[in-house]
Formats: sequence, C-alpha cells, structure tokens
Amino acid sequence: MKKIFSSSPGLTLLETTIALGILIMGILASLTLMLSSFNYIQSSEDEIVVVNLAREGLEIVRSIRNNNSNPPLGETTTVNIFDGTFDNESYIIDSGDNSTLGTGNQVTNISAGDINQCNTGDHAACRLYLTPNGRYTHDAATGQPTNFSRLVTIAPSPDNYSYEKLITSTVSWQVKGKIHTLSLETRLTDWQKATD
Repeated sequence: MKKIFSSSPGLTLLETTIALGILIMGILASLTLMLSSFNYIQSSEDEIVVVNLAREGLEIVRSIRNNNSNPPLGETTTVNIFDGTFDNESYIIDSGDNSTLGTGNQVTNISAGDINQCNTGDHAACRLYLTPNGRYTHDAATGQPTNFSRLVTIAPSPDNYSYEKLITSTVSWQVKGKIHTLSLETRLTDWQKATD
C-alpha cells in the first residue's frame, strides 16, 4: 500500500491571486464611494449657498421697497421701484447697499436677467467675492473671488398692475467646467398704494 501525503498545507498561488483580487475590488469600491460622497457633499454645499444668495437678492429689493416708504435714519432720498425707472434692467446689489438702486449698480449691455453674459469680458462685476467675515459681496477689493455670480432684475407686473413688480434673482456657479444657474422670483407690491 502506498500512502499519498500532501506536502503543501499553505495557500496556492491561484488562491492568493484570487484573494488579492477580491481585496483590491473592495478597496476600490470603498474609494469610489468616498469620492462620490465628497462630490455630493460639495454639490449640496454649493446648492445651499446658491439658494441663499438668490434669496438674499430678493430680500435686498424687498428692503429697498420698504425703505422707499420709510427711509433709513439720516437719509432724505428714497428709491421708488414702482415708478418704472428700474423696469427691465439688471442690477448687482449687496446687503450693505439696501437703500440704493441706480446707475451705480446697474449692469449695462446685458439682456435683462441673462446671467450667462455676466461671467465674460467686462461683466465680471456680477461675480461675488467672499469677505474674511463670511459675507458675499460684489466688491472685488474686499474679498476672495468665488464661483458665484448674481444678477437681480426688476420687471413690470405680468398682470399689468402698476403697484406690482416682478423681481428675479439669478445666481450662476461653475462646477467642473459646467455652468449651472438658479433663478428665484417674487412679486412685490407697493403695499401703500395697492388699488388697481
């Protein structure tokens, strides 16, 4: 009788290769999941900032409307967004300038509300900058440039009410070479003269 003994109690080369392949696939899957998570987090953060910047644009115009009826202490001039002077024009406005609106912050040579024209050539004024204290502004001297641009448009009421204006705040931002935009609209009324 012959006895056959196995002389290799360890792993064979084939078993080792298969085990390493499975381990590498697991590591790659984990890395892919982590990269996707980081991209999703960045995208979510950008979207939150964009929505808040667009809302801020609407609120600044609302503040201008409110200051028209009750000017800030020490100011004698008011801005009436309902007199038609500001219709179908695009503006760059910041929260520090909530009582002014005019040629100083009007963006010329841009079709009303066309944010795509805002990021090219002479229209870099639409770009937002982040100040050291965390505020966004259009003033390049006070902050670091961001990927965000904002344009606010005042238009006549779609229903032809003289006491109502359609306000659109559009924000654009760029991610990996692709430009995204978000627009928010609201209707503001001259609450002291809403009689049409």
